[in-house]
Amino acid sequence: KEDIEKVFHAQSLLRADIPIDEDLLKESVTKLNKMIGLESVKQEVNELIKLVRFYKETGKDVRDTFSLHSVFLGNPGTGKTTVARIIAQIFKALGILERGHLVECDRQSLVGAYIGQTAIKTSSLVERSMGGVLFIDEAYALTEGGSADYGKEAIETLLKRMEDHRGEFIVIAAGYTHNMNQFMESNPGLKSRFDKVFSFADFEASELFSIALNQLAENNIKPEAKAKKRLKEYIDYLFEHKDKYFGNGRAVRRIIEEAIRNQHLRLSELPKNKRTEKVVGTLMLEDIADFKTDNLPTST
Repeated sequence: KEDIEKVFHAQSLLRADIPIDEDLLKESVTKLNKMIGLESVKQEVNELIKLVRFYKETGKDVRDTFSLHSVFLGNPGTGKTTVARIIAQIFKALGILERGHLVECDRQSLVGAYIGQTAIKTSSLVERSMGGVLFIDEAYALTEGGSADYGKEAIETLLKRMEDHRGEFIVIAAGYTHNMNQFMESNPGLKSRFDKVFSFADFEASELFSIALNQLAENNIKPEAKAKKRLKEYIDYLFEHKDKYFGNGRAVRRIIEEAIRNQHLRLSELPKNKRTEKVVGTLMLEDIADFKTDNLPTST
């Protein structure tokens, strides 16, 4: 009997109850709540936090209650990677993850070129993810090569490690909604391993404009009235004419990066004594003069 009790005692030491880091939790939740849109995702995460608190208060081991492996569904630029990084920190704060870091990968990172290499590459990434989150972008690509493809081996290796190291790391598989639904149907083990599904909706035009203003503010830049009006018109036009490849937040980031570059070029031509704090911190209409469409007025 005492030999058996030693085993269970050793396991309890390995899975010690880590207290909640309230400061880190508050900081991480604040970051999430400051993100534009994503209301359903925020609600899911807040409900998850409540459940973890409840389980800790009632003496349940969260890692035995649900595995926390998740699927992120949504188009590019909808905040999936950013949210994954924040969730990793939230799980660290809750005492579920030891390190709370994020390891990003895709099919190329997981799949080898010859027999046996895939299992080694996948296992290596899992080892790097211990205590944190393994984020697989465009995870559906692992099943698009057919039955003879090494992607199948990557999935099987991953599923085994997820079971063998339950509670020691978290996997988040991300990608387009339609493709990811097919991915989940490709292997019976996938549905049983992934407990949570988060849906990332495309941003509305008003949300994209808010993202643009936030990114300018992060660079201590404020658009003048005419520039602000032109920027909104341009983003509205892009939203109205978007296709399935539209980059959402990424598209806005490229626009703002170009606008700031144009502003810097304009400032470089000014004498140093003319570059006042106000001038440097203002985006002018001429900085986004190239942001035109056939349906936008060219007059100011």
